[in-house]
Amino acid sequence: MTEEKQYSGADVSTAIANACMDLNTSQDELNIEVVAPGSAGFLGVFGKKAAMVKVSLKNQGRQSAEPQHRKKGRSERPAKGAARGPSGGRAPEKAPAEISQSHLDEVKRDLEKILELMGFPAAVEVTNEANKIKALIAGDFDEAIIGPEGQTLDSIQYLMRKIISRRVEGKVMFSLDAGDYRNQRRDELEEKALKLAQEVKESGRTQSIPALNPAERRIVHMTLQTDRAIRSRSVGDGHFKKILIYVPTQGKKQKNR
Repeated sequence: MTEEKQYSGADVSTAIANACMDLNTSQDELNIEVVAPGSAGFLGVFGKKAAMVKVSLKNQGRQSAEPQHRKKGRSERPAKGAARGPSGGRAPEKAPAEISQSHLDEVKRDLEKILELMGFPAAVEVTNEANKIKALIAGDFDEAIIGPEGQTLDSIQYLMRKIISRRVEGKVMFSLDAGDYRNQRRDELEEKALKLAQEVKESGRTQSIPALNPAERRIVHMTLQTDRAIRSRSVGDGHFKKILIYVPTQGKKQKNR
């Protein structure tokens, strides 16, 4: 009896590629049945469904006749955690994207649609500066769009980065601001970092700043990097981490992250 296996992917071709990689064979050697074609969903993110295929080897007996070949294939795979390309090798770094006006128009349209769905319609200005797409939101709902500690604004920025990465070929950066929040937040973090650093030097007791995103953590570390009397480092798991500010232990170095 022919053994069948199911594989999934972002689309049918990716699901088939995953099957070929796992079975160490070519597409020509497979019987393929499309179980689900998949769906891109709204804006390429919401309601997205994976494609699913069911496959079996056309010559099932061949599978047991090639154990050495399969072992060799496994030994040539990249180390765990390494980025992989379509063929299973290390993926090359993306080249800088070529940002066109149509890309900026799409970002503006998608962002305005998201804000409208959230119940916070606003004017959006989108520009391209040195291969970095910048979007600025202005309107009557800035406070709600920013959210506590900028968390809502950061979440919208994260979502837009995902959408842009699917639509733009190549490496591109994206930043989102509402009103003058980012500059105000930078000033606030710099002031807080310097104040806590002074407290640490006076008391010798470690101080901490609650969970921050990577960009905000960098602001704190950069603010304190020239102060040799104290150190700062990020602790925790995931996207948001808190920062510890402390007096370095003699002979022990700790790195910022």
